[in-house]
Amino acid sequence: MNLIDDLKYRGLINQSIDLDLLKKRLDASPITFYCGFDPSADSLQLGNLLVIMTAKRLSKYGHKPIILVGGMTGLIGDPSGRESERSLPEEALVFLRVDKFKNEMSRFFDFKSEAELVNNYDWFKEFKLIDFLRGIGKNFTVSYLLNKEFIKSRLESEEGISYTEFSYGLIQAYDFYHLFKEYNCEMQLAGSDQWGNITSGATLIERESGNKIFGLTLPILTDENGKKLSKSFNNTVFLNRDVTTPFKFYQYFINLTDKIAYDWIKMFTFLSQEEIEAKIKEQKLKPETRLCQKYLAKYLTDFVHGIDVTNRVMKISEILFNGNIESLERDEFEEAFSDVLSFEIDKKEISDMLLIDLLVKSGICSSKRQAREDIQNKAININGIIYSDIEETITEDKILFDKYIVIRRGKKNYCLIKIQ
Repeated sequence: MNLIDDLKYRGLINQSIDLDLLKKRLDASPITFYCGFDPSADSLQLGNLLVIMTAKRLSKYGHKPIILVGGMTGLIGDPSGRESERSLPEEALVFLRVDKFKNEMSRFFDFKSEAELVNNYDWFKEFKLIDFLRGIGKNFTVSYLLNKEFIKSRLESEEGISYTEFSYGLIQAYDFYHLFKEYNCEMQLAGSDQWGNITSGATLIERESGNKIFGLTLPILTDENGKKLSKSFNNTVFLNRDVTTPFKFYQYFINLTDKIAYDWIKMFTFLSQEEIEAKIKEQKLKPETRLCQKYLAKYLTDFVHGIDVTNRVMKISEILFNGNIESLERDEFEEAFSDVLSFEIDKKEISDMLLIDLLVKSGICSSKRQAREDIQNKAININGIIYSDIEETITEDKILFDKYIVIRRGKKNYCLIKIQ
């Protein structure tokens, strides 16, 4: 199977510049392509990971990626896919994030042999405004820019768009042109929200050099409700363990719907078509196995965090599934429950408190009546143990690590009691 057919099977082609010609070019000999990542957050996230995995896929076919970290574009702010203006970040923050992104990228690519790592601030920091206007701006009419969907939508919004963000597409267009001149870069790979910027780059290169180049966009990832995965919507995960813990990262994929898992095992893994279809077929026969979710969770946690970390979070998951919370080490326990709703209480106050009172005080039950019913219905679980006696009290032996009590109501409602 050639590269384009492989990308089609995996659902990785959303838009392209002359796909038939691109297929011939990719089949003819290796090309250099680039992917850009703006440091608009403290960590790369799942949408970025899809671009990274696809760049790795092209690399396996012999093509060379350039990974661009946008020190310059990060200072400006990409208006694509946004309904409102970004707040301009401080330079120091952008440069700090650039360094973080470089470190993250070095886990995924070998920058000595596999790929190039560049920062567009390096070629823009000495760029004079007059050179920008004469060398870049003259290639684009205002009507051309106004027809870009991301600009058009912002112009129709109540807030509008500033000249700063309006100019973003020209800056990214020049990135493509610069990489074409310096590295013979023939293609840009990005998410579909970058289509307008990609075509601007293609236009600039063709007008300045007469050369035909290519662009390829990936689909935007969405959740089970069809909403775009985004830090703004709080429905994505990050690749930096300080932002999203490896345990939460692993659990994110374990909890995917079957439909998303079937799509993502094609997009995010290097399994062959035959291997993928076999896993999907097996899971459809036995949905309770969640085979695709488990494979994705392990595979991507390995890829992002390493095998040792994956083994650790799988151990935590297994212990929690079996309800044996007390067998966790303290650091494992704190990672597993780092994102759980918590409630703080004084140690003197909690001593010999009725379980019913703690359930109400913590907010996990709305009233004493509800608490009694939940206890009698065996819906209350303390540290992995079900308690069904409405006279149960909180004794010192229920406190883990001299600080914590985990309450679970039903299957999914957790509360972490932190004892001061």
